[in-house]
Amino acid sequence: MTRARRGEDADLSPVIKPDPLDPRVSLSTIIHWADSHAVRVDLMTAVEFPVDDVPMFLVVNQLSYRGAMRPSDLALALGTGRANLTKIAHRLHDAGLIVRVPEPSDERGVLLALTPQGREIGERIMERVQRDLESALADWSEEDVTTLKGLLARLARDAPGRHR
Repeated sequence: MTRARRGEDADLSPVIKPDPLDPRVSLSTIIHWADSHAVRVDLMTAVEFPVDDVPMFLVVNQLSYRGAMRPSDLALALGTGRANLTKIAHRLHDAGLIVRVPEPSDERGVLLALTPQGREIGERIMERVQRDLESALADWSEEDVTTLKGLLARLARDAPGRHR
């Protein structure tokens, strides 16, 4: 067995230095936090999501931010397959949280949209996220918060390969 296969030459350090001023490190930290299972479960609990089903929650969350979506676009946004999204959509429909509606620009197309009950849950999600964000920024000056908002909007607009 070679030295490399035994791990003797393995470098155990990160490829990128943990510099908090490096935007790649900061973005990675925020994304990993927001994408964590624990954060999602805590948010589901806080908003009293009616089912213990993270994939269902993620669909309601996406529709809350983006509005009605084609199933294929929603699957892409969630990083899942169309068949899996169809199963999740059936569960959400059975729970009364989403409905399928005709797509206005394509008579053969369908959109997934929140029902009034799903929308109410989406509003609770938005309210909770807003409270958490306000708490995180509570000690920031108004000028810093305004600057952050502007820079985040610019980054979201200019990010390569961004999904609309």
